[in-house]
Amino acid sequence: MLSIFYRLTACVLSGTQFFRQVDDNGRFDLRDLQGSHNYHFNMVIPVQALPAARLPCGLNVSRLGLGLAHLQLMVPTARAALIDRALDLGITHFDTARFYGDGLSERVLGNTLGPRRTRVTITTKFGLLPTPGIAAMGPLAPFGRKARGALNRLGLVDYPRRSYSAATLQRAFAASLRALCTDYVDVLAIHEPDGVIGIDDDTIEALLAIRRSGAARFIGVAGNDVTGVLARWGDVLDIVQTAENGGRTGDRIPDFTYGLFSSGMTRGAPALPQAEIDRRLCAALARRPQGAVLVQTRDPDRLRSFAGFASV
Repeated sequence: MLSIFYRLTACVLSGTQFFRQVDDNGRFDLRDLQGSHNYHFNMVIPVQALPAARLPCGLNVSRLGLGLAHLQLMVPTARAALIDRALDLGITHFDTARFYGDGLSERVLGNTLGPRRTRVTITTKFGLLPTPGIAAMGPLAPFGRKARGALNRLGLVDYPRRSYSAATLQRAFAASLRALCTDYVDVLAIHEPDGVIGIDDDTIEALLAIRRSGAARFIGVAGNDVTGVLARWGDVLDIVQTAENGGRTGDRIPDFTYGLFSSGMTRGAPALPQAEIDRRLCAALARRPQGAVLVQTRDPDRLRSFAGFASV
């Protein structure tokens, strides 16, 4: 653990002198000495290191990754705080997608990481389409999502919509890079394919071109059943991501798994007891010494518990 300490340094940011305070969470709080503005630089020094996994493709990732499909359900300040907490705990892999929160997930991750981008690995995905109108609604977006859900249950809208064409890939990936405030991602994956419907050799060639350019270090597929894609193009895909229980990958061992705590649960079922959560996480990590497990939570304390098990 880092001891509590404070440092005074003279630094210049946009021509203004700042006081820099570092606390035991490793966060810098920049205070304008000539005014009353506070600037939260969030330069996090991890308070513990998680074991790393070297995937068969050569990518090094933390044994636990944080899934960010749920950020739209959190208040804005809590979103950034959760990502910061993950970094505090040594979790350095983040899983997002263009679809999550209609683009909100990628934007929050990019804005929160800032200069720490090079210290983490990021997976993003394409194929499930965000709703552009909702993304443009700003603070009213939650109401738009509720209306969309209601219309979908009535059969009046088709949601989620899918497109895996090369043109969609190129547009979606350009939008992902802008939102993530980066010029590359570590993994770019096909998101929840329905067999191979809508995917063709042009899609795969576009993925390969992105990998050759360096804008994506590795390419792959993510979904509950990716057997069709792997049967046809598995020899050129580096990464496989699927559900921890019930995911279908043929004979390919997944690199990442998700849904550890939701598998087998029905809507409205009570939360899993802590002992069962601990048992599932320990078993998943033991099954996958050369892979990583994606967890999802809105509770920073629960995230700390997950990290504690992964550190053993």
